[in-house]
Amino acid sequence: MSEAPKDSSSAPAKGKGKEKDKEKEKEPASKGGRSSKTSAAAPADAGTASKKALAEALIGAPIRVKPGRNPDSEAEPGPRVHKFWDTQPVPRLAAPVDPTQPEALEEGNIEGLKKVEDEPTTPYPIPEAYEWFTPDVLDPQTLDQIYTLLAENYVEDDDSMFRFNYSREFLLWALTPPGWFADWHVGVRVRKTGKIVAFISGIPVRLKVRATVMLMTEINFLCVHKAIRSKRLAPILIKEVTRRVHLKDIWQAVYTAGIVLPRPIARCQYWHRNLNVAKLLSVGFSRIPPNFQKFGRPLEATKRHYALPDSTHIEGIRPMMPEDVPQVTKLMVDYLQKFPLSPVMSEEEVAHWLVPRQGVVYSFVVEKGGKVTDLISFYNLPSTVIGNDKYKDLKAAYSFYNVATSVDLPTLMTDALVLAKQREFDVFNALDIMENMKFLKELKFGQGDGHLQYYLFNWRFKDIQPCEVGLVML
Repeated sequence: MSEAPKDSSSAPAKGKGKEKDKEKEKEPASKGGRSSKTSAAAPADAGTASKKALAEALIGAPIRVKPGRNPDSEAEPGPRVHKFWDTQPVPRLAAPVDPTQPEALEEGNIEGLKKVEDEPTTPYPIPEAYEWFTPDVLDPQTLDQIYTLLAENYVEDDDSMFRFNYSREFLLWALTPPGWFADWHVGVRVRKTGKIVAFISGIPVRLKVRATVMLMTEINFLCVHKAIRSKRLAPILIKEVTRRVHLKDIWQAVYTAGIVLPRPIARCQYWHRNLNVAKLLSVGFSRIPPNFQKFGRPLEATKRHYALPDSTHIEGIRPMMPEDVPQVTKLMVDYLQKFPLSPVMSEEEVAHWLVPRQGVVYSFVVEKGGKVTDLISFYNLPSTVIGNDKYKDLKAAYSFYNVATSVDLPTLMTDALVLAKQREFDVFNALDIMENMKFLKELKFGQGDGHLQYYLFNWRFKDIQPCEVGLVML
């Protein structure tokens, strides 16, 4: 599915990109944003370095893009050629689908009807020194190899200060939802040594796309070892996982990326809320702006600015429990149906994604008179801090799914910040999707300059605004 240390479109704080530098703005700025993701039938995230390698492999020419920025906005005048994506069933960048124009194309399947029997039954060829394999993520040793590949080669910010550090427990959670397919976890290893050097994953997701509900694959974790990015394995990985998905008679995919590829259906942005001011300043994630430096003790002034209550405010708030799943499912279904792009979750899926897992996902409900009325959830995606003698990691909470019915959303999310701070998170990150703009500015989130693009593979879809996106990808 679909992630803030030093913000950059590829930095470990998903959705990277430094916070906008507003020297006259009241809020102290912090670096933050989400990392790019690219997909199988679509793109998946490979990190700053990976991102550049991926872009070079797919676009066909070296580019130097500051993470979180739009590579096409800095291109030479005229249409950009995407050697890989221009061969895929995705809309072209030069052909926007504007829902306000009468000539807008109808939404729906791009390729037309296809048959499983027409798909290749053997994997795509790769260089002789490597071989395909299907990692068994339930095997601790294999999972450890995937963890090591991602920890050392996945999303990293442009200044090499932060790198995503998905935990083994997080990866197991992300890769094994209800109905997952083992062969949608695609690995490449060195034939002689068995070392894993590339990976991409897909998981099943039921997605409501406007009025249509369909089973798709959600692509994530595209990663190629830094030493072999010249082998141009990224497009082959994407084609191979697409082939395997097609063999299950599934023809659409959803994915996100920090770079602009053909063609986004929505462009979203990450916002960041400081929780541990001193640490964020020390590691270079945040900075004190000039208007705070006028105080005699600017650090203390900044701490006061971001201070939170010691305890939650809402009566009846508590950790979610397995027995809450039926009520939480109804709460989620009723809330998410208002968004043109949103998941349709069963009780089994809600239990998987939202029942708390220590160090992975944190969920809380508000219960009043035996009825669950509100939901808070966020997940833990830390980053390794590179080259800092004092701190080795940055603990980031990412907003997941939040539903407010008995209180307003800012009140609910104030308690979310308190709960995250109590659990020693350093920063709280959120996209401007769903109804998040109702609380982002009010609760002193800082705006990142990186964007996260949402994409659909083999489905033409009119552009939507971030507030119309109801899907969170890890």
